[in-house]
Amino acid sequence: MRCAGSSCSVLTRWSRRTCAVRGRIRPGAAGAGRRRARRRRDFRGFYFDTALSSSPAALPTLLAFARPGHVLFGSDWPFAPASAGQYFTNGLDSGVGPGTLSAVNRTNAEALFPRLAGAPTPAPARPLPVRLRQSAQRAGARLFFKLIQPGTN
Repeated sequence: MRCAGSSCSVLTRWSRRTCAVRGRIRPGAAGAGRRRARRRRDFRGFYFDTALSSSPAALPTLLAFARPGHVLFGSDWPFAPASAGQYFTNGLDSGVGPGTLSAVNRTNAEALFPRLAGAPTPAPARPLPVRLRQSAQRAGARLFFKLIQPGTN
């Protein structure tokens, strides 16, 4: 996965410079346009994350560049401050339509990792008093069954 914030521009510049230094692409040379188009097509095939790239300027550019299904919610840079992550997450939530948001948040990842597609969506956390009450009820039920059936665990 590539970070959408910088990799495309870096890879494109690197590729252009490397090919120019090696003499593989000369302006006006036969086939230069085809090679550039092939390279651009290859870069579009990368998978991109939305870390620090869901701004109003970057997100539409990323969605227009990447192949459909190749933009995923996530980050490859865990050192960003929480406030920056929240800003860009809000940008994603408000910057795209519901279908695109659902695809970026989950559907694209399910297509990439099909064995995880059947994994249930985690249930929202219950409030602490509810969890404590349910835990006490389970412990009471276990104790009750141990008392009436002493030989069982």
